[in-house]
Amino acid sequence: MSKLKCQLHCHTRQDPIDSIRHDEHELIDRAARLGYSVLAISCHDVVIFNDDLRKYAEAKRILLIPAIEKSIRRKHVLILNADVRAQNIRTFEDLKKYRSLKKDCLMVAVHPYYPALNSLRKKLEENIGLFDAIEYSWFHSKKTNRYNEKAVKTAEKHNLPVLATSDNHILGYLDHSYSLLDAERNIKSVFEAIKGKRISIISHDLPLWEMVIIYCKMGAAQLLKFFAPK
Repeated sequence: MSKLKCQLHCHTRQDPIDSIRHDEHELIDRAARLGYSVLAISCHDVVIFNDDLRKYAEAKRILLIPAIEKSIRRKHVLILNADVRAQNIRTFEDLKKYRSLKKDCLMVAVHPYYPALNSLRKKLEENIGLFDAIEYSWFHSKKTNRYNEKAVKTAEKHNLPVLATSDNHILGYLDHSYSLLDAERNIKSVFEAIKGKRISIISHDLPLWEMVIIYCKMGAAQLLKFFAPK
């Protein structure tokens, strides 16, 4: 086995909620230049995956995993190796049923304690049996990392792995936070490595001023999308 550089939470232009400039091919191209071996496109509430994208990624020696960041009662959950049935999930009971049907998927609690309405917060531990891993969010500085620290404590309490991602919206930050896995380049091996905690997480602190700029840019992009002509 070798160390695989993995980026498992990324958004692209087809995302129906977030305003993203880059498309899937641009994301794959950037990931290839940065040496990634595994990539997941995880747009909100829709699975963006097809054979052409899979083959395009494979030509660049990247394993592309189908994924979705699903809104469940306004709370976000990342499902890796998802299929189109995941788009119909509405409740945590639906999520439980989906998990029983799609046994080869992997569910991640993303940014669970960040101060946002879409963070799981108490819903994480209420539904802890549904999750295979907890995300270590990229959006932090030395002075503002208490939300990740709480996520790590919850992971330790429930013996779950911690997975670093970039929750990527801006390509320039794709390499800011990622995971290295001891795995072969196939979905089964990648998931076994995650569940077996054969993970090294890389996540760099941001200066506070840069966090503010990023937040404003993302907020402005959402506002422009909202007012854009249909």
